Amino acid sequence: MKLVGNQVKTSSYILPEEEKPHFKVPLGKLYKTDSEIEELINTLKIDKSISKIITVGDETTRVILNYSIVPDLAIIDGHIKRKKVELVNFSHFECKEAINLAGTISKSAWNTIKGSLKMHDKKIIIKITGEEDLLVLPAILESPLGSKVLYGQPNEGLVEVTITLEKRHNIQKLLQKMVKKINGL
Repeated sequence: MKLVGNQVKTSSYILPEEEKPHFKVPLGKLYKTDSEIEELINTLKIDKSISKIITVGDETTRVILNYSIVPDLAIIDGHIKRKKVELVNFSHFECKEAINLAGTISKSAWNTIKGSLKMHDKKIIIKITGEEDLLVLPAILESPLGSKVLYGQPNEGLVEVTITLEKRHNIQKLLQKMVKKINGL
């Protein structure tokens, strides 16, 4: 990974088995109860300083849509806890697709996220063939400062990441624990 200005030169990455524990820690503030999540939602609705709202995961996207918030970017794979689920309503979004195998961050998925975040006049949903879990990392690194990235922490709750330079730096260090792929999608 190479930082150029505020942008990361993308490559594909694989998460080694021995590094998985580092990726199980919430990357931002964890909301555990329904009332905490409702408080977060109310903040998202009224805070005009938020650059973009990005959701990663089917359940997170579904929850946000149920509260009448359409994220600027949603990343889904049609699964919750490895079980296939009905896809969220795509009617609010322009749909894109990308391939991202489990335990990886593919170059094509990263580039799809990066390109989608540059589209300021459209709401985008990316349907991932494979798994979207690790795509929270490029979502954080590519989102404008002041954005909110939301994702589910399995069996714990909803995580809110506010994009700051410090947060990007921490995510870059986490990304360095992954193995860079020479060839791949």
